[in-house]
Amino acid sequence: MDPVRIAREVVEARFPAARAAILGGSANTGSRTAESDLDVVVFLDGQPAPYRETTEHDGVPVELFCHTPESYEAFAAQETASRRSPLLHMCGEGVVLLDRDGFGQRTRTEAQARLRAGPPPLSSTDLEDHRYLLTDLLDDLDGADDPDELVFIADRLLIAVAELILLTGGRWRSHGKWLLRRLREADPKTCRELLLGYRRVVCAGDPALLRRVAAGVLDRVGGRLLVGYRRDAPTGLRR
Repeated sequence: MDPVRIAREVVEARFPAARAAILGGSANTGSRTAESDLDVVVFLDGQPAPYRETTEHDGVPVELFCHTPESYEAFAAQETASRRSPLLHMCGEGVVLLDRDGFGQRTRTEAQARLRAGPPPLSSTDLEDHRYLLTDLLDDLDGADDPDELVFIADRLLIAVAELILLTGGRWRSHGKWLLRRLREADPKTCRELLLGYRRVVCAGDPALLRRVAAGVLDRVGGRLLVGYRRDAPTGLRR
C-alpha cells in the first residue's frame, strides 16, 4: 500500500478546490500496521468545513478532518489548552499532499514549532487534581477484594500514572497507542515497570508492583493528597 498515493487520490477526487492537505498519523511511518487508517487534514476556504468524515479508498479506511484556516486555529487552540492535540501532531508530523499557495507548508512548519514548545505547564491546581486522583486510585487498589474490580482499577491507574509522567515532564498527553509511545520516549524505565505491574494484576491478581510504581511517581510530584482537598463548583452552577 502506498499511503501517500491513496491519500492524494482521495483529496483530488473529493476536494478539487482544496487549498491544502496533509497526511498525518502513523500511516507513512514505521509504526503503520496492516489495519492503520489514513488521517488526512484538508483545508477548505469555507463551508462545508469544518467537519470530520470516515470514508474508504482502495479498501483502506480514510479519516478526513476538514477545516478552514479559522476552524483549524480554533480547534488547535482548544486542544492545546487540554494538553493533547491530535491536530497539531497530524499537521506537524505529516506529509504535505497538496499546497496551492504555501499555506500547507506554513501550517506544517508552525505546527512543528508549537509541538516543540510543548503543552501549557500544569498549574498548581491541576497538579493537585492529579495527585488527588492517584491517591484515590491507590486507596481503591489497596481495598479491592474483587479480582475483576482490581483489573478495572489497575487500568485507570495505568493511564493516570502515564498521563502524569507526561504532563509533569512538559510532554503532550495522548490516548491509546500514542499514550504508550510517548511514555516510552519520555521515561522508558518507568514505562516498562508500569506495564509489568499492570500485567501482574491482570494475569496473577498481584497489585504490589503497580502500587509501588504508581506511589513512586506520586512521590516525585508532592506525594499523596486526600484530606483537605477541595474544589468549589463552577460559578455558573452556584446559587
